[in-house]
Amino acid sequence: MHEYHLAESVLKSIQGKTKDMAGIKSITLIRLTIGDLKMVSKETFSETFKQVAKGTICENSKLDIEEVMGDVLVVKDIEGEFLDK
Repeated sequence: MHEYHLAESVLKSIQGKTKDMAGIKSITLIRLTIGDLKMVSKETFSETFKQVAKGTICENSKLDIEEVMGDVLVVKDIEGEFLDK
């Protein structure tokens, strides 16, 4: 299950980037670039990511995936919802 490891890698990356963000409630949008040499379709990655993200800050996030040529997997941008202060 190659796509599982890719999705898990993206989730861990996002969790690492957001762990010190004060007041972050949830991630609402994740923009990714996935290269064709990763050999996973947008649809397969999206479904797998939904499963991997259950119970995490990314559980209900929307994925915006750009497919490109090459061997890349990049989290380009994330958007989130913050707690009211």
